[in-house]
Formats: sequence, C-alpha cells, structure tokens
Amino acid sequence: MFGEHASFIIPSYIISFVAIVGMTIYIIAQHKLRKAELKRLEESGIKRRADNG
Repeated sequence: MFGEHASFIIPSYIISFVAIVGMTIYIIAQHKLRKAELKRLEESGIKRRADNG
C-alpha cells in the first residue's frame, strides 16, 4: 500500500516528529524558566546592562 520503502520511511517520520515535539517542549520550558529567573533577579535589584530605560 505505501511502497517498498515504507518500513523505513514511516518510522523515520515518527522519530523526526517526536524529536521536533520534544525539542519544542524543551525550548518552551527553558524560555519560561529564564523569564522567571530574569524577573526574580530584577525584583532583587539586579538590572540588565543592556536596559536603555
């Protein structure tokens, strides 16, 4: 039905999909952690040098 190479191609797509979803979840989680860390540091009085305000 899918061709002679389907036994290789379908698992490759599944593995790629799982890897991309995993990396996306990891990046989103790290982004939230870094934002929370920056907020905590700024509330404690530590400012970013690049802040032009």
